[in-house]
Amino acid sequence: MPTEVIRPKFDILRGWPNGSAYDKTFDRVVDGSGAELKIRQGSFVTFDAQGRATPATVGTGATALLPLWLVIEGNDETDSYAGDFLDKCVAIKGAYEALFSTTMFTAGAYAPNVQVTVVAGKVAVAAPGTNDGVNGYVTAYDATAGELRVAFTL
Repeated sequence: MPTEVIRPKFDILRGWPNGSAYDKTFDRVVDGSGAELKIRQGSFVTFDAQGRATPATVGTGATALLPLWLVIEGNDETDSYAGDFLDKCVAIKGAYEALFSTTMFTAGAYAPNVQVTVVAGKVAVAAPGTNDGVNGYVTAYDATAGELRVAFTL
C-alpha cells in the first residue's frame, strides 16, 4: 500500500489570481552550483546571473533588494503530478497575502505587524535595527495551529 505524503498547509489568501500579484512559470530551479532542484510550493525563489530560478535568501545591502517569487505550484512530486512531470514550477510576485504552515517558516517571535524577510527560501523574522531586506508583514499568527499569515508588498 503506498504511503500518502501530507502536504504542508499553504494558500494564497488575497492578491492572486484576480488581484495585484502576477505569475511566472520557471522551467528550471537550480542551486548555487547550477544543479537542478525539486522545489515545493510555499518556497521562495529569485533569479541567478543566468536568469534561472534559485532558492532565495534575502540579505542586507544590495542583496536585500532581490526580487522574490513565491512558488505556488512546485515541481516536487508531493506538490503536483503536472509540475513534477513537466519539471516546471509557477511562482507569483506582487502584493498578496499567504498562509504558511510551520515547515515553511523559521522559528521566531511572530506577531501582527512584525516585519519578515526570507532566509533559505523560508519566511523569517527580520532582525530589528538591521538592514535586513523586509519583504512583508505578519497579519496573523496562531502558534497552536502552526499557521502564519503574511502580507507581502511589491
